[in-house]
Amino acid sequence: MTLKQTAKQYTTALYTVAEKTGTLDEVFRALMFIDQLARTESQFRSFLQSKRITGEQKTSILNTILGDHGHPLVNELLSHLKGTQVTKILRCVANLFDHRFKEGKNIVSVEGVVSCEFDEPEVSSLKSSLDDILGKEADLTLNVDQSLLGGIRLRIGNTLLDASIQNQLQTLRAELMHA
Repeated sequence: MTLKQTAKQYTTALYTVAEKTGTLDEVFRALMFIDQLARTESQFRSFLQSKRITGEQKTSILNTILGDHGHPLVNELLSHLKGTQVTKILRCVANLFDHRFKEGKNIVSVEGVVSCEFDEPEVSSLKSSLDDILGKEADLTLNVDQSLLGGIRLRIGNTLLDASIQNQLQTLRAELMHA
C-alpha cells in the first residue's frame, strides 16, 4: 500500500471517529499541533520513529506529556505509525484532515501577500469582505512582501487573484505594446 493510500485510510478513520464522538475541533487542533511539533523538533521525530518504544508506551507518553495540546485519538493514531515514514504519513494525514475538516466546516484557506503590514481593523475588514464574497468563512493568512509595489495577491484554494499594482502595470504595458 502506498504512503498516500495509508494516509487516506488513517485520515478517514480518525475523521469518522472524531465526528461520531463530537470531538472534531479538539482532534483537529491536536493533530495540527503534533504535525507542527514533528516538523520543527528533531527529538520528537526521533521519538515517533523509535522502534524501541512500543505503541502502548507511545500513547501513554503522549497522553502524559501533551496534556491539553494532545488528544487521545490522535495519540492512539500515532502509536500505530511505525518506521521511517512516520513523519511523512503524519504530514499527509494532517493535510488531508485539514482539508476535510475545513470542507466540513465551510472554511476556505486564503493566503494573501501585501506590500506592508496591515493593522487589526484592516485585517478584520478584509476577512469580512472575503467571507461575504466567498460565502464561506475565510481562514486568512497575510504575508508581507516589500518588493510588491502595492495592492494584494490572494490565493484562494487553488485560485490566484493578483490585484497588485505591479500586475496592473504589466497588464497595461502588454496592452500598450499590442496597440
